[in-house]
Amino acid sequence: MAYFTIYQGLRGCYMPDSAYTIRATTRRELKAALAWEADSIRDSGHVGCSKKAIAWLAAIAWRQRKASSGEYVSPYRRTDQTHYPYALGVFVGVTRQDYLDSQES
Repeated sequence: MAYFTIYQGLRGCYMPDSAYTIRATTRRELKAALAWEADSIRDSGHVGCSKKAIAWLAAIAWRQRKASSGEYVSPYRRTDQTHYPYALGVFVGVTRQDYLDSQES
């Protein structure tokens, strides 16, 4: 079992549009949560977050789940942009207490 924080929004020093902490017992559960976010991103007309990118994101986050910290992202953009200013990301190194705190609020 591992804990992850998933977010999406502008990359860099900006606050993400949404962020939440999950508990996943398998890589498949993590991938399903990331795929759900990616589907909503693509449904809103953005480009990026392909199934291959989400599989890679879930795999690397799952492998690094015991690391003290880390962030992995899959970039995306609006169709009228040429660069990728947005990201679907996952933080590793999240603790059980972080998860419990997020459930209380």
